[in-house]
Amino acid sequence: MIKTVAVYLGSRPGNEQKFIRNAYQLGRLLAARGIHIVYGGASVGTMKALADGAASAGGYITGVFPAGFKGKRDNADAGVPVGPEGVTLTETILVADIAERIATMERLSDAMIFLPGSFGTMTEAFSWMEEWQLGYHFKPAFVLNTDGYYDGLLHQFDTMVAAGFMDADDMGLLHVARDPESLVEAL
Repeated sequence: MIKTVAVYLGSRPGNEQKFIRNAYQLGRLLAARGIHIVYGGASVGTMKALADGAASAGGYITGVFPAGFKGKRDNADAGVPVGPEGVTLTETILVADIAERIATMERLSDAMIFLPGSFGTMTEAFSWMEEWQLGYHFKPAFVLNTDGYYDGLLHQFDTMVAAGFMDADDMGLLHVARDPESLVEAL
């Protein structure tokens, strides 16, 4: 049974309101089901929307944030605060760096969900999936594929299998959903 999920998502809001809306809805639905959320602890972008959604439903949410981290260059250069002070969290865990954040989130969670994001989201998701490919854990991963955002990536996984660099079994723990409601049902 999945009691705690790591959620990886963007520190930006994206170009369309649906990204914020889906992150908020996912946080709300997970919290309503009593599922503990662990995320990167930021107070910007879809990360903030997830935390706000969970808080609106009285959820338990843990932010794992690197001490002294200033965020992406645009936020750091503009002096925009990105830390956990701007969201309502049940618990904040300060870590030394991004690598420790990833390891901590993996350790605390029974499953992983990734939403649209950029390099950081991909690093976290690929770290999780590499761990199960290598046999370090067998915790499932769920993709919120908003309007086909990850269609190209999912096609690339098929290409990796077809070219013999992965077995089809390597993808057995990956589940894809198009909306927050069906993702939470799949949990």
